[in-house]
Amino acid sequence: MKKWIALVMGASLALSLSACGNDKNTENSAEASTAPNNASSAAPSASTAPSASASAAPVEQASEQGVPTLDELIRKSAEAAKDLKSFGMDSQVSQNMTIKGETAKQQKIDMTTKSELIKEPLQMHQVVKVDSGQGVQNVEQYITESGIYSQTGGRWLKIPAEMSKQMTASLEQSANPEAQLEQFKTIAKDTKVTEDGNNYLLTADVSGDSVKELAKSYLEQNGGDKSQAALVEQMDIKSMKLVYAVDKKTYLPTRTDVEIMMDMTNAGQSISMDTKMKTTINQHNEISEIKVPEEALSAKEVQMPATK
Repeated sequence: MKKWIALVMGASLALSLSACGNDKNTENSAEASTAPNNASSAAPSASTAPSASASAAPVEQASEQGVPTLDELIRKSAEAAKDLKSFGMDSQVSQNMTIKGETAKQQKIDMTTKSELIKEPLQMHQVVKVDSGQGVQNVEQYITESGIYSQTGGRWLKIPAEMSKQMTASLEQSANPEAQLEQFKTIAKDTKVTEDGNNYLLTADVSGDSVKELAKSYLEQNGGDKSQAALVEQMDIKSMKLVYAVDKKTYLPTRTDVEIMMDMTNAGQSISMDTKMKTTINQHNEISEIKVPEEALSAKEVQMPATK
């Protein structure tokens, strides 16, 4: 049962993170660097930008005076993104779960992530803190063309080459936050474009049959494993709300918000889960170098346990 709950939490985090950003790499490296200690599978799980598969065809939206249409906003943002060489991201995830059976139980996970990323050549530094209520896990990570280095428990380890290739491929998609905008076309009927101070906001409220297809698409395209995809089939995803903010002057992304509410039943027990994620995108073209510390570069490559 504990394993099933961990998978459910991981799948939910995967949906919210993939809708917002890029932390699939954190999960993989955390598992690798804590493999001897059997790290929980409820660690953060996700990957890249949302890739919706809802049935609505892309349409040109009517907009209020002075507010661009969806297609206009996507086009201008894509053009601006060509000059985006680096950026930073700060994310906060809060997940609340209620388990009901013979007795009721509540569990909460809070996760914060601070990242810096350079697109060419691909480099990333991030610091992650996960509080599961049963302890706090801190992960620091450097991702470069020459390797991926992860620190947990004060010890640096190098991620195996095979895993590094998978993580780097995922990160290459994550390095393009503007790609998220393009995906709003496939849920155009559920998307509104409005103004909020210095930003244009794209807001999508997805429910009904569309939300499960959208969730499955996130996992399939962004690296979710088979166990997570199977769980999505069993989930009753009540709603998914996506908010994407673009600066009015530069047309560069400034923040993303994701909220997911879902229920699920297994072996006579029901789970209700509420996941919220807020990400700010900052330091546009202000990061010129990401330097890996010497103690990380000299770390030994972790040996992954053999699988049956």
